[in-house]
Amino acid sequence: MSLRCSPIGVDMPAVLTADEALANSCARHALSQSASSIVGTAASVIGLHNTSPVSPYLSLRARLPGFDRSDFDTAAWERWDLARFRAMRMTMFVFPPELMEIAAAATRHLRERWAVRWLRDVGLSESEFHDLADRIEEALVDGPMTSRALRSSLDVAKEIPLPGVVGRMCDTGRLVGGRPPRSWRSPVRLYHRWSDVLPSVDVDRWDESEAIRELVRRYIGAYGPVTLDDVAWWTGIAKEKCRRALTDLGGEVEAVEVEGWSGPLMQIAGAAPHDLDDHVKALPLLDPYVQGYRDRNRFLDAELHDHVYDGGGNSSATVVHRGRVIGVWQPSDDPAPSIRFHLFGRRSRAVRGAAQAELAAAGAMYFDEAVDVVEFAEMLPLSGGGGRSAMHPLDDTIHRAARRDG
Repeated sequence: MSLRCSPIGVDMPAVLTADEALANSCARHALSQSASSIVGTAASVIGLHNTSPVSPYLSLRARLPGFDRSDFDTAAWERWDLARFRAMRMTMFVFPPELMEIAAAATRHLRERWAVRWLRDVGLSESEFHDLADRIEEALVDGPMTSRALRSSLDVAKEIPLPGVVGRMCDTGRLVGGRPPRSWRSPVRLYHRWSDVLPSVDVDRWDESEAIRELVRRYIGAYGPVTLDDVAWWTGIAKEKCRRALTDLGGEVEAVEVEGWSGPLMQIAGAAPHDLDDHVKALPLLDPYVQGYRDRNRFLDAELHDHVYDGGGNSSATVVHRGRVIGVWQPSDDPAPSIRFHLFGRRSRAVRGAAQAELAAAGAMYFDEAVDVVEFAEMLPLSGGGGRSAMHPLDDTIHRAARRDG
């Protein structure tokens, strides 16, 4: 790319090809240029999705050469260089502490609004919540517990939604979810007192409007070119607040056009151009790259949308090549551990072979052993009448015979 982009409001912005725009996003998401650290990767994608407990591990595996699950465990549950927090779109992410403070402050109003509704729906008063929260914090003085252990220890009645109470305490910086006590694939968490493991992290440190502006700036820097609709969707913040943040950013953001993409589009001023490469990546369920835009037509043909995203807009685990989604995959235990996958359209032998090797590596991490990589010739749509979850895109479909990658 040889043309510079013009600041918003100036005529004649530069025009990029779709390949150039995707190359820039892939580079910033460490899909074409390997990342150098776990914390740096989490920061570069503005948080690793953690709705699924396995997604942070698999997202890092795809971006960090030589990554081992224990590397994440050490960073997150021993050093606390990363921690879980619910922020954009009320979704759980894994953040470095400094980024967590920004995301927490920018989305505080979303959690507060949700908390009011939640207390009303479950029939708890504010005073009842705080009394129970104080008891929970006191119970954790001697070490972390699961919510089930807390219920037993405190003899909390079954009708009290203790997991919800614990969740709200995490949202307000009183507790934080740590290591799963059993399997790394389990959603069960040990909960720590925030003050014990993140004493210097203050989720109320930032002013909300300043935090929104900084979060929007970082999002555009990582995901651009993007539209205002992308910004508002990804943050979960009202479009007017996002528009105000863009105005405040001024010349830090510049307009750009991308051939074949809907606009108006923007990116961070002076963003360095990058080139696409031929890496094939197996990205997990809800990976930031495929989940981070409202308009997914940038990397997926419209007719394939419902094969990747379910009715709730959640992305399946995907196979990505040259910035575009070329297929989906899924771990399966039935009838034996394997990785199922389906590629869209015809692919060269080289791309197919690279996809199978990449999926074999993802499967070896997921199952702790080498597993079959099974290609499915057909698949049903998830949404648009399919009505199935993004977690299981390849259930109940026709497939070819299994093959084992050496």
